[in-house]
Amino acid sequence: MAHYAQDTQTPNFLTNTHIHTSFFVLIFWVFSPPSFAEPISKTEDQALQNHIDLIEVALLTDSYNARCRGISIAKALNSVNRLYVTKYSLTANNFIKTYIDPDVKTLKIERKHRFNKMLNVLGGCQAAKSKDSIKRLKKHFKSLYETAEKSPWYPE
Repeated sequence: MAHYAQDTQTPNFLTNTHIHTSFFVLIFWVFSPPSFAEPISKTEDQALQNHIDLIEVALLTDSYNARCRGISIAKALNSVNRLYVTKYSLTANNFIKTYIDPDVKTLKIERKHRFNKMLNVLGGCQAAKSKDSIKRLKKHFKSLYETAEKSPWYPE
């Protein structure tokens, strides 16, 4: 059974008065699927949501690396891909297709565009880096990755 996360919209209320808000919180909100905000009662659903969040944060991390560091290789998503292939015999792209959005390419492009818009609102790469947001993002990715490694969840 496929579990598709619905797309979220970039908030209309983001103006220059909100730029001082934490880069990480805003980006995470933008990238997180709507179900992230909904309470999840079943353990299996929470484990699935953790995997979805891992993919979303990996896409965010790779967007930052491409835009601000000039690294075109999707290192974070490749790490997730290695984990999923080893643990589940399922590629990250097939996970996205099954549980997030059937159109993987469009999803990745859309996430990249969202990141670029948000980065512009927040003042660019230097502003994001100077607020330690990137350190928190990487720490969050590592935490989600470690949770996925230990997760008893298995794809249906």
